[in-house]
Amino acid sequence: MYDKGSIIFDLYTKPTNSGRYLNFFSNHPTIHKKGVVIGLFDKILFLSHPKFHHTNIDSLINTLLRNGYPLQFVFKTIKNRIKTLSRKKNFNTINEHNINSNGNSSEMKKYFTIPYLNKTSEKFNIALKKFQFEFVYKPMNNLNRFIKTGKDKIKKDETSKVVYRINCKDCGYSYVGQTKRKLKTRIKEYINDIKKKTINSLSVISSHKIETDHEIDWLNTKILDSERSHYKRMISEMIHIKTEKNGFLFPL
Repeated sequence: MYDKGSIIFDLYTKPTNSGRYLNFFSNHPTIHKKGVVIGLFDKILFLSHPKFHHTNIDSLINTLLRNGYPLQFVFKTIKNRIKTLSRKKNFNTINEHNINSNGNSSEMKKYFTIPYLNKTSEKFNIALKKFQFEFVYKPMNNLNRFIKTGKDKIKKDETSKVVYRINCKDCGYSYVGQTKRKLKTRIKEYINDIKKKTINSLSVISSHKIETDHEIDWLNTKILDSERSHYKRMISEMIHIKTEKNGFLFPL
């Protein structure tokens, strides 16, 4: 918006904004509820032009009332916030001189985090106040306990772009390889090679099975590394081969 040739800004609210915030009657410490009021008030104070403050603060109060906040609690918190900001301006001016002359600022605060239990956790604040700790309360329940947004875990044999190891059950030898396709597809190729029983097998593990008739532990194939880049996957394969001692087939 233009005002006397200057651009002024009002708060922007998303169309999806529900107006719901931490409910006053929820099982959270009072300091968290004060934080909601202060955060919303600071947003109005610092992000909108003074011309819109009256309307925005009026809207803020109505929103907090709908979330269960007592009017007296809201007014008191806003009043204390204004006092704090007023003192902070003067304090910063004085403190800048002290920091420059002393070379450092005041000591770092010590924080102590404890789970929040209503009417119980506050007692720690009183008991340990002499140790000069700033207490931070952590709610016992959070949405991560109930809402899982991660993807379903991929089965091992469905994994692609991996470095893997296959063991021989009879002689303790193993084979290290890499594939860009699904692991089960590569294992199936080995098994098909063995069924053909060709002399010029495509892999060392297939040749080992044909020559010795040993049992290969296909089901317990181990994934050693996962890498999307073919070049990096080849390097990883080489490193794991060297780590396991002698080339493709070697004692464990």
